[in-house]
Amino acid sequence: MEKQSALVLPIFELVLCLARAVDLVSPLVANHHRRTAQIAYGLGMQMKLPDEKIRELVIAAALHDVGGLTRRERLLTLDFEYQNPYGHAVLGYLLLKTFEPFRRVAEIVRFHHVPWENGQGKMFAGQPVPLHSHLLQLADRVAVLINPDIDILAQVEDILSKIRVQSRERFMPEQVQTLELLAEKESFWLDTIHLSSLDSLSRRLTWPDLSIDDEEFLGLSNLFRRIIDFRSPFTAFHSAGVAASSEILAHLCGFSKTECRTIHLAGLLHDLGKLAVPAEVLEKPEKLTNDEFTIMRRHTYYTYYLLEPLNIMDVIRVWGSFHHERLDGQGYPFHLDRSELPRGSRIVAVADMFTALTEDRPYRKGMPVQDAMKILQDAVVGERIDKEIFTVLVDNLEKVNQARSQAQLRATKEYQDFLNQAAELTSLGT
Repeated sequence: MEKQSALVLPIFELVLCLARAVDLVSPLVANHHRRTAQIAYGLGMQMKLPDEKIRELVIAAALHDVGGLTRRERLLTLDFEYQNPYGHAVLGYLLLKTFEPFRRVAEIVRFHHVPWENGQGKMFAGQPVPLHSHLLQLADRVAVLINPDIDILAQVEDILSKIRVQSRERFMPEQVQTLELLAEKESFWLDTIHLSSLDSLSRRLTWPDLSIDDEEFLGLSNLFRRIIDFRSPFTAFHSAGVAASSEILAHLCGFSKTECRTIHLAGLLHDLGKLAVPAEVLEKPEKLTNDEFTIMRRHTYYTYYLLEPLNIMDVIRVWGSFHHERLDGQGYPFHLDRSELPRGSRIVAVADMFTALTEDRPYRKGMPVQDAMKILQDAVVGERIDKEIFTVLVDNLEKVNQARSQAQLRATKEYQDFLNQAAELTSLGT
């Protein structure tokens, strides 16, 4: 049996990739995570926290709204007096804890809207609240109060006055005092405006590499998949079907176990760029308009763009993001032709098309398998997909379809369990 080698990931590159993905949901709030992370970093340094704790705080800040799976939810978080904050925090917690190295970060995110309430906020629903959660809430609310249209240094006193009013009730007094001291440094405020990306924090902190075993690798895969698919019940199972179909086709095509693991992840991540597509387009029950289809066509470019920081995932990025390219060069978004499309990309393209045709969509029921195969055959004739891989699918149709179907059934149940767990945990805060 082939031994799986550990995957070594630069942790900051992983955080940067995830933060970019989350920000795609709404460009209107794309700067919010960056500002919150800069402010959290400043507070942590002012408190002289250990480097490990500052790194956890920065990661939590960079990903704290990952549970805001829709644009509406993300925009609501920008209201300083956000009235129902626990839902997206719980969803963020459930998503992030999937990946074991982010478990402590997940706990910080879970409680980052719990008010201090004169010390009662040390506990919430019978659970201890990390002090970092309160620190993250302070950083988050300061970030919300910053008006990008007014000189930042002219806003300082107004921001501080609004924070002071809610000291003890909403914010931990000692942390507010830390902010007061930090606020005397013009550089702190200027950083929140002029450091335009999270990259600056890669230089200000030491970021170790992560060595990920097979179980953690699966957790990472599922973290990405859930962020992509759990935005809508109509996408909740698609990536699982593509991943399963891709993996079995790759095995049948003679790929090694390591390559099969790689293409499974490529299948899970192939639609990462759909985070940039509004939910109303994804869930539209009718045929898309030309404008809506133009928006949809961008998603493979964003998949390619989002995975760029993770250099060691270059193969996954290429195999996953080229699934709408065609052998005749008429695909999108790069218009690559057969000489430029690796076999892994061709497999994912066939798996994606097969899965999309046979699964239920908002605008139609899934096709019978034989009807789907006729469309795939036409795609072969039209030089859209690879004939050899299609032939492998034809020769092993029952096996591939069963793998797809079982994976999607598991993913559907997982999605429902996720929603039930989120509802149960959210109810504790109401």
